[in-house]
Amino acid sequence: MKRPLSEAELQKPYAKYFDVPYPPVPKDILEQMDQPMDPALAMHIDQRNDLLLPGYLPREVGYCIMPDGSGYIASLTRMPGVTLEMIEWWFAWHGLESLRYKIWDPNDHYLARVSPAHQKRRLDPSLSYRERSWNTSDFVLENVGEGTSALRISFRSPESFGFDMERFNSQPVTAICAHSGPPDWDIPRTTFIHFAREVEGGIELRTRFWLGWMIVNKKAVRTDFEVDERRVRGLSKHSPQEYYRLAAILPDLYRENHDKVDLPQDLKTMDFDRE
Repeated sequence: MKRPLSEAELQKPYAKYFDVPYPPVPKDILEQMDQPMDPALAMHIDQRNDLLLPGYLPREVGYCIMPDGSGYIASLTRMPGVTLEMIEWWFAWHGLESLRYKIWDPNDHYLARVSPAHQKRRLDPSLSYRERSWNTSDFVLENVGEGTSALRISFRSPESFGFDMERFNSQPVTAICAHSGPPDWDIPRTTFIHFAREVEGGIELRTRFWLGWMIVNKKAVRTDFEVDERRVRGLSKHSPQEYYRLAAILPDLYRENHDKVDLPQDLKTMDFDRE
């Protein structure tokens, strides 16, 4: 449910994006998310380097419960006018302030914070946009189909997630890699990768979620998190909505804001210094 902005938030120049209408999710994406897919067509987490292959995998959109009881979601977002740098900038930038998170998905995003130490890395001009989110976490409040939930999203480098970096660095690609779960987790609930590659006129974002898995020392490890289809289905509906909206606003948002310097005193933080 959309919540009104505060008076302070309304003064921010990018508050104007809060009321931008949601673009429609393409019909072919919605149709493929309508019913569970055949698990035999899912990309197992051990196959994540297959994202580096040219062309497309057997099923780029869909969700299912895997034979081992874990959950799987694949999503494809076409992003004309968006560059790889824009995506990297976005993930370094939006978690620093709640309004930035809200304009991404006004109906379902409510709050975002980083810790003071992680804020320092996000604002470090000596790091590339790609590097700034690595080993930092966002604390967020959002609704992914089950009511408002508090989540910690902990970002990692593609190398730490076991990507073949020789192949990775030889291609026009980037990847946002993360674990997510409750803020006080000992073991995350979900591993995800947003894999972006250049295409004519922009990029395409190929997303994979694996519920009930984590990456440890570059290897996939099955956790004991119990996954139900309702949770997987809810996330499968949420992801296209937020990413097609991001595709619509990101080119202008980046152009207007990427070269503006954030001052730490202007941003709120939260003391939860866990990676």
